[in-house]
Amino acid sequence: MAGSIKVCLELADMIRKENLESREKIPTSDTHLRVWSSQLSRTEEDLRKLLTALRDSHYIFIVSVVAPDPNLFVYGEDAYVFAEPFILNELKKHSEDSLEKLYEASNYKRKSAFQITRELFPKIKEFNNTPLGRSINVSVMLEEFQRMLTAQSYEYTDQWRRNKLQEIFKDEINAADELANATATRDFDPTKRAVDQLKEQGPKEKVDQNWVKAKENFSTEFLLRVHFRKYEFDIVKKLIQSGKLKEEKDIKYVRDTLQLMENRLEQDNLLKRYSTEMIELRRYAQAKLNMLRQSVGSKQEN
Repeated sequence: MAGSIKVCLELADMIRKENLESREKIPTSDTHLRVWSSQLSRTEEDLRKLLTALRDSHYIFIVSVVAPDPNLFVYGEDAYVFAEPFILNELKKHSEDSLEKLYEASNYKRKSAFQITRELFPKIKEFNNTPLGRSINVSVMLEEFQRMLTAQSYEYTDQWRRNKLQEIFKDEINAADELANATATRDFDPTKRAVDQLKEQGPKEKVDQNWVKAKENFSTEFLLRVHFRKYEFDIVKKLIQSGKLKEEKDIKYVRDTLQLMENRLEQDNLLKRYSTEMIELRRYAQAKLNMLRQSVGSKQEN
């Protein structure tokens, strides 16, 4: 099961694609929760919590298109919109066009979307759970969302969103940090030379189950970013030495990230203190990559 942050980002991307590419444009809880539940292997209840987290971290807006009415056995229904100016503008045009057509079809006269919402929104309860009522709610709320995004543009930047999402799932992240730190230090013999440990690693090596558990909840890249953010270069090295990091793409990510960090040494005085560890780890990662590629080349020749 993927970690909550990873699933949230996948879900946000699904909503964005629906807004841009689907015929309906705006996915709703009534039509999409079941589909997303199957695709992401999460219960509908879990998805609602993740959607709330996406709303609170300003990745998406949620529109209440149908108000629940127990007396009429009407369940509430929500619609989901990715919080991006271009998408909001396109959806606003689409929703206004749909609203004008629905109004003309039911009233046999034409009015602009502005006139329709001004006339009917004050008595929106009368149109609850009708195509016209849904369309009015969407049109009105999209306009409100446009104002919010313009007035609070900083809170809709990628950096703000990421920070907020991490804050929401901070307990989960802290648990992953503790698990990653624990697995990185287990079964490591510091008396052995690095080159000896490289040679001893093989396909039959037993991978620590705690590290496997951590990777089930978070991507390897995410766990590595946590260590790099905390300047834990020694732990990353131990992960490679103990065989917990052995895929070529993961070792390459370590090497490439270190190269980028080395380019920032002049701008980061704290990072300078770890320059020796960084360079040593980068060279070690490169040596590991060379060994992996040589091994692949030998197998191909055979």
